[in-house]
Amino acid sequence: MGAFQGRHALIFAAAPETEYGYIRAFLARHPDALIACADGGLRHARVLGLHPDFMISDCDSMPETEGTEVIRLQPEKDDTDTQSCLREVFRRGCAEATLVCATGGRIDHMLANLSLLEEAAAMGGCLTVLDRQNCIVLHEGGCQKFIMPSEYTYFSLVPLDAVLTGVSIENAKYPLRDASVTRAGMITISNEAAPGAEFTVTIGSGRALVIFSRDENRSL
Repeated sequence: MGAFQGRHALIFAAAPETEYGYIRAFLARHPDALIACADGGLRHARVLGLHPDFMISDCDSMPETEGTEVIRLQPEKDDTDTQSCLREVFRRGCAEATLVCATGGRIDHMLANLSLLEEAAAMGGCLTVLDRQNCIVLHEGGCQKFIMPSEYTYFSLVPLDAVLTGVSIENAKYPLRDASVTRAGMITISNEAAPGAEFTVTIGSGRALVIFSRDENRSL
């Protein structure tokens, strides 16, 4: 199954959203993105005038379906629709995916959606979670270089493991050298780097979220 081979998928989840500027900006950068909807995510795609290439739904958030291909699921299941949608687009050959409309509303769904960053990596793919104030990616450990996007003010390192060891941050306002960072009592929130500058985050052991963010009064 490779129908989506090499495509970048834009996945719409069903969390509440009223500000779509960040999605329009993404589409301007990725005009050929595959459009995938998880159940009620179809509402958001319709606001933007998009016809889904792919939709997966149990119809509990939205009774209607639309798409070049639609997969219907039973409402009584273990996996969320967003999780199933992510798995399917990677299974069919997508190399990258960006998840939107995924962080508002219920906290349990938000945390489940953030956990998909790890699941995508386990499937050999790359996932970014995007909302109007944040861009969230996974740091799997080792040395990773980042370019500070001009549209964001801060970056934070949020441990997924109880303890990260050997953490170093270079070329940032608040550098760190071979430190231990704990999930309880984090010391790696609201760091800064110059727009367009390269900075490095090294993690000896453990995984973390790297979150680029801006204050609410800033917009794309």
